[in-house]
Amino acid sequence: MAQDDPTIRNQSQQSNQQRQPGRDDLRNEKGELRGDRELRPGEEGELDVVEEQLEVGKRAVDKGGVRVRRTVEERPVEENVNLREEHVNVERRPANRPVTGADERAFTEGMIEITETAEQAVVAKTARVVEEVVVNKDVTERNEKVRDTVRRSDVDVERIEGGKTGTTGTTGIRRFEEFDNDFRQNFQGSSYGQQYQYEQIQPAYRYGYDLACDRSSTGDWNSIETNARTRWEQRNPGTWERFKDTIKYAFEKVRPGHSR
Repeated sequence: MAQDDPTIRNQSQQSNQQRQPGRDDLRNEKGELRGDRELRPGEEGELDVVEEQLEVGKRAVDKGGVRVRRTVEERPVEENVNLREEHVNVERRPANRPVTGADERAFTEGMIEITETAEQAVVAKTARVVEEVVVNKDVTERNEKVRDTVRRSDVDVERIEGGKTGTTGTTGIRRFEEFDNDFRQNFQGSSYGQQYQYEQIQPAYRYGYDLACDRSSTGDWNSIETNARTRWEQRNPGTWERFKDTIKYAFEKVRPGHSR
C-alpha cells in the first residue's frame, strides 16, 4: 500500500485553516496534541468536526448513434416479350384454264399494294416506392444507485481527573508521549516499517492507547475487541484487520497489568 493511504491519516498533521483571534489550535509546534496544562487562561482550543457529503449530478455523454445513408446502384434486368411480324409472300402458280368473264379484267392495268407490319419492343421505366425507412428517437429513463464512501471526523471528550500528575485520567497510565519509544521499536520490528513511516501508523497506536485509557473499556483485549473494531471501522472503513495487531499492542502495553 502506498504511503499516502487515505484510510488512515496522521493525527499530527497541522491544519492550515486560519483561526479567529483569541483561539488556539490544540496542537503545539511539533504537531502533538496539547494537554490542558499547556492551554493558557483566556485561550480556547478548537478541534473541527468535518463531514463529507455526497453530491450526485448528471452530465450528458455521447454514446454514438445511427447513420442512415441512401445510395443508388444499377443492375441489369431481363424480360421476355412476344413480338409479332408480318411477311407478304408472292407466289406464282402455273395455270391452264379457259378465261372467264371475271378474268377479262386482267387485260386492264391495276396494282395491289400490301403493307407488312412488325412489332418492336418498347422499353419504358416507372419508379415506385417499395419501402420506407423512418428514423426517429425516443427517450427512456432509468434509476441508477450511486455508491461511494464519505468520511466524517469526530471528537471524543474525556473527563480527566485532577490530582494525578503525569496521568491521563486512568490511575497508573502514563501520557501517550511517554510510550513513544516503545511504539517506535514495535513499529520498526513490524512489517509496516518497509511500507510506511511511523507517523502514518501512529494513529493506530494512539487508538490502542485511548482504548486502554477509556474507563468504559473494562477487561482484557478479547472482551473489548468487538466494540473497538466497530468504532474504528466507522472512521476507517475496511482497515481493521490491517491495523488490529498495532492497536492490540498499544492497548496491552498501556493497560495496567499488561505493561512490559
